[in-house]
Amino acid sequence: MQKPKTNDPETAVPLGIRNPYIVNFMKALVEKKGEKHEPEALKKLLDDMYKLFENMLGQNMVKALPEDKRREYLELSKDLTKVSYKKIEEIFDKYVPNYEEVMKETMKQFTAIFMKNRKFDPKDYPVSEDVQG
Repeated sequence: MQKPKTNDPETAVPLGIRNPYIVNFMKALVEKKGEKHEPEALKKLLDDMYKLFENMLGQNMVKALPEDKRREYLELSKDLTKVSYKKIEEIFDKYVPNYEEVMKETMKQFTAIFMKNRKFDPKDYPVSEDVQG
């Protein structure tokens, strides 16, 4: 596992932290779809699903920002070692007041794609090419 580049929690870059609610959401989708997987295959599937969901949510959150703040955030995020939790919080808390709605819509979008496809394939999800690798 990677170590954070700093011990200061305000400036640390998150590495591998999983939201248990999102993990449970992913498990529920797999169950609802009726898929059966061996434990290792399920772990890989859930990991792939989580990464895609996280990217979709991030893209939707950025899209929800006003244009000037979107440009500011995208410029800031070019060097992730200089991005702090505090700065991200300032931007998104202030300029995306409906973040719960963005999360809910992303969950609906993800669910629709996952349930529609017979086989899970990251190419079916609307995320940037650079995040699929």
